[in-house]
Amino acid sequence: MPFKPDHALNLITRAQKLGRLAHAYLITGPREADREGFAAQVMSLVTAARHSDLDSWSQEGAIILRPQSKSRRIKVGDDADDVGTIRYLERMIHRTTGPGGYKLGVIVDAERMNDQAQNAFLKTLEEPPPRTLLLLLTTQPGQLLPTIRSRVIEIPLLPPGGLRKFTEHEQKLLAVLEKLTRSQAGGSISAALGLKADFQAILEDLHGDIKEEQEDEFEKEQDHYKQTTDGAWLKQREEQVTAQIEATYLQQRDALMDLLLAWMGDIARQQVGAEHLDLPEYAAATAALAQRWDPGETTKRLRTLRQLESHLHTNVNEGLALEVGFIQAFGK
Repeated sequence: MPFKPDHALNLITRAQKLGRLAHAYLITGPREADREGFAAQVMSLVTAARHSDLDSWSQEGAIILRPQSKSRRIKVGDDADDVGTIRYLERMIHRTTGPGGYKLGVIVDAERMNDQAQNAFLKTLEEPPPRTLLLLLTTQPGQLLPTIRSRVIEIPLLPPGGLRKFTEHEQKLLAVLEKLTRSQAGGSISAALGLKADFQAILEDLHGDIKEEQEDEFEKEQDHYKQTTDGAWLKQREEQVTAQIEATYLQQRDALMDLLLAWMGDIARQQVGAEHLDLPEYAAATAALAQRWDPGETTKRLRTLRQLESHLHTNVNEGLALEVGFIQAFGK
């Protein structure tokens, strides 16, 4: 679940003191979240130098990569002198050292890397030079390849004000979860299947909304370009739109699963008297379930939901995985 920036910085501080600082972090969050400012703070924390923006850090030897081309893509590049490309980052990260002896690299709008660029970047992620810190910034982590995401530690940030702004579909899920406090779910297979049906209906609405939005944008592009481009370009763009729909859906489905896990995690935290809650706005609802459920039972439910989240990242049938997962999590 998303963190307030100061809490996230505290976690990184603790990791550094314990000698567990990762070499690569994925900084995510909505557009309102100041990901670039946070990245500057992370570099200040790690190196003990002080700069509040990425432009200043670039003057200190940090390699800052942003989408450069007209298409706003980050590409592999033809050679190492091609500024703004992955090849350039690879060369400069080996040759340039910033404050504290660290090699610093930041990729802004990392989702703008095409698959070829992401695959090329894997080598740097897997075999970075000593004392390297890589920061990837994005609002759309679901567009990064699983091989990229598995090699970084994600830090999701809250927007200014601290409280998370829930999407329409997240609000629907929270309303479904609040019903748990007024029902006997957690001992009935039929109740568990009812929860699964509600969750799947939210996913279907989500997919439909994403599809409609992306296709509307594509129609506007067709109207604009149909007089100046050939059919091959339109066909290629149509395939890209289809891929974008699925990538966005998977990303937002992950967000809903994260919300479900946060809800169950808050129940577990309430049972042990933890101060921090991921969803403080719903403390009363999770507290009611914390009193009703046995702590050992809650731990099993949480473990089952984590297994479900993992299964959804495979080629498993979505509906079947949800049915089995919800029965195991809520039907006992």
